[in-house]
Amino acid sequence: MASSSHHQPNSIVKQPDKALLHNPHFFKVVLDDALKEQKLEIPRKFVREYGLQALLKDQVCLKVRDGKEWNVGLTKSNNGTRVWFHYGWEKLVEFYSVKSGYFLVFKYENQSSSLYVVIFDRTATEIEYPVKKISLDKSKERVKMETYFDDDLDLDFKDGDLSFGVKKPTNSRWKPPSTGSQQARAMAKANRFQSMTLNPSFICKVWPSHIHRTKSLSIPKSFADMHVEDSTTKIILKASDGRMWSGGCGFYWTPYKMQRMTYFKYGWKSFIRDNYLTVGDFCVFEMTGKNCTTISFKVEIFTAS
Repeated sequence: MASSSHHQPNSIVKQPDKALLHNPHFFKVVLDDALKEQKLEIPRKFVREYGLQALLKDQVCLKVRDGKEWNVGLTKSNNGTRVWFHYGWEKLVEFYSVKSGYFLVFKYENQSSSLYVVIFDRTATEIEYPVKKISLDKSKERVKMETYFDDDLDLDFKDGDLSFGVKKPTNSRWKPPSTGSQQARAMAKANRFQSMTLNPSFICKVWPSHIHRTKSLSIPKSFADMHVEDSTTKIILKASDGRMWSGGCGFYWTPYKMQRMTYFKYGWKSFIRDNYLTVGDFCVFEMTGKNCTTISFKVEIFTAS
């Protein structure tokens, strides 16, 4: 028994090194205090088991799913048992519009001071990441983490031709930019509405890329994996006033783990234009029907301005 107790401390010391081979994860729910103090505490158990390797330096690199990297300073308690993401953390929060009730999953990357980050909103759905251009194998791709937009898509028809029952506006009716508080109210209304939907649904926030660059809307991976078949080629959107838009369903398999990303193509730009959507507006997509080739959504719009 004595021999066994002498060996036990050694096994405990070695456990973190073995666990590091499996890329340990942790998640944090963002609370009001964290937003107010502009820092986020790392779980104490993670600090205790992996802190010597993962948090040895005064800063850590947070790699978000959209490819963007954030160097964030670490604040530590006097005894080193408590560690917070601090200096630079507020920039990440602001960039991704992280709110109270969001939760973030962190994965530690072996032998580095980096943590891989995935961000989920209050609906437990991964957020729509802002689009940014990154370099992959010396070729540039426009990347959005719920879908990858292919700049080389061969379109057989112009965007908008599939829109029916809608006249293109002759005068611009774009609204002035919305404020953060207006966007927060719109998101709260969208969340309340989604909580009352009877069918599977997801929420989309309108980003600048939706207005100015992309012709596609990514469908959250968690939703698409459950409800969108590989054979799906057509998506139909129906507004609350009965207007309808039709477009194609596209797929892209990511280089990383070959995950399937799904997006609504062709008709999305028409939907944005015809409904005068602006940055900060929210849309709730409720699935109303599907077959092997077509999926239909009822769309409720919550404007921020």
